[in-house]
Amino acid sequence: MTLHGLTEEQQSMWERDGYLVVENFLGREETDAYNAEVDAAFARFEASGAENPATGALNYVRQICGIIEHGEPFAELMEHPRMMRILRDLLGDSFVMIDNEAMLKPPGKLAHTSWHRDSSTQIVMNGKPVPFMVKVFYFLSDVPYDGGCLAFLPGSNRMRNDELPAAEKPEDMPGHARMNVKAGTAVIFNAYTYHSALSNVSDVTRRSLIYNYAQSCLRTWPGYEPSEALKAAAATNMRKMLLGVTPWVNDPKAFEDEDASAVGKTAMG
Repeated sequence: MTLHGLTEEQQSMWERDGYLVVENFLGREETDAYNAEVDAAFARFEASGAENPATGALNYVRQICGIIEHGEPFAELMEHPRMMRILRDLLGDSFVMIDNEAMLKPPGKLAHTSWHRDSSTQIVMNGKPVPFMVKVFYFLSDVPYDGGCLAFLPGSNRMRNDELPAAEKPEDMPGHARMNVKAGTAVIFNAYTYHSALSNVSDVTRRSLIYNYAQSCLRTWPGYEPSEALKAAAATNMRKMLLGVTPWVNDPKAFEDEDASAVGKTAMG
């Protein structure tokens, strides 16, 4: 099997654990720039009195649902070339964006979710299990162990519901792994992987940008639909595919630029 963005070791970890941690995905300057963009977006959003859709609003966090509407840098991150190559390995040659947001988890806030799967659906393509959805977290701050971590139950992507352990409090889940990661880390996970957000009892705000991708038979969740202006401005084949602009579910041209770039690098040695 040809891999476009993953190493064989990462692919094995994905299949075993149901998630991947990619450190230093964003450099320091990129992380600083996105933090500035996030702060500006929240200032505009909250000053305007805008509200998040009921389909996406959560307790105990500050969030902007549909963050790609709030600045070109957020739309560019949605189609980050390196991440698109990784998602091609995980989802196949066609996929769409179904929701996205900026999220701040302030100190002293309780867990805003309990343990859950984002999807109970599993699919098989050409005899190979393929995720129904894949979510990507870009962490823009260091996350301490008690800082409201995203947490996973490793291997739960291979468990039936009746095999999942129970916990009275999210933090009590046996065998869970906390994403106490450094700023710039990307965490990628299978929607079928059991996960939760934990309480933030640190003195640090957890800062993240979140993008959720799915098989191209789906379209954006209600409340996250891209605006007509955003769709009309889509200039790349990849962005058109992600936003569902094309009338077909599979765009053979979406990866043309990536393929040409890879060929060029090979030719240059």
